Amino acid sequence: MTICLIGINVIAFVFETTVGVRFVPFLQEWGLVPGRVQAEVTVHNVLTVFTSLFLHVSWFHLVTNMWFLYVFGDAVEHALGRWWYLLLYLVSGFFGGMAFIATAHAAPIPGIGASGAISGVLAASLVMWPTARLRLWAPLLTVIVLLFVYRILVLIGIPPLLLGGPVLFIVGVLMTVFFMRNAGGFFRALLSVVPVPAYIVLGLFFGMQLWSGVMALVNPAYGGSVGYWAHVGGMIAGAACALIFPKQPLALPKRAILE
Repeated sequence: MTICLIGINVIAFVFETTVGVRFVPFLQEWGLVPGRVQAEVTVHNVLTVFTSLFLHVSWFHLVTNMWFLYVFGDAVEHALGRWWYLLLYLVSGFFGGMAFIATAHAAPIPGIGASGAISGVLAASLVMWPTARLRLWAPLLTVIVLLFVYRILVLIGIPPLLLGGPVLFIVGVLMTVFFMRNAGGFFRALLSVVPVPAYIVLGLFFGMQLWSGVMALVNPAYGGSVGYWAHVGGMIAGAACALIFPKQPLALPKRAILE
């Protein structure tokens, strides 16, 4: 089912690229537009809660979402079975969409992407394997840490282009040196894989989405077009589904590593 979902998302995006100048109107029509749904509940508007889960605005948007789905989806599907897993995916996407609608101030900009549903998959994996570790490529882990530090700088009011740049540079150098010392050289560090507790990665993700969502409520311009509350709503729904849905006992041994 995970591979099927990835395939559907890829096919949908390829189709999007073929509509040419209608790309933006297409996303507007089939994306989840809070203002439109709040104004009138129709069959089409309800459908967009689900069609928006299979649309993306760029290859980067698509690839990052599908990578997370591939990494975490396999384990969750194996534990729940394909149909309960599909239901979790859709329920998470639905409640992520509802959270987005409830907090978007009747915005006319559509919500696009599978991140709400995938956030539910991430939360389900955390519920079922709280002690699991996530194997991350060292340069990717460095980028994640830099993004986290950047977000903290923004939240505490430090202009990122003034003090943020040097801070990010120093953090990046320190992490590079750390990986080089542990891997035995720069080029080995580029190929090294670091196991990180999944609860740290996913806990930070949830915390940042919740905080950013609160900031976006205070200032609707904060964060641009990122649907923070869709991520929060999806994670809460996914965690609830993981607790409620039946699981296959043989598929629930402790997973030491999620790859």
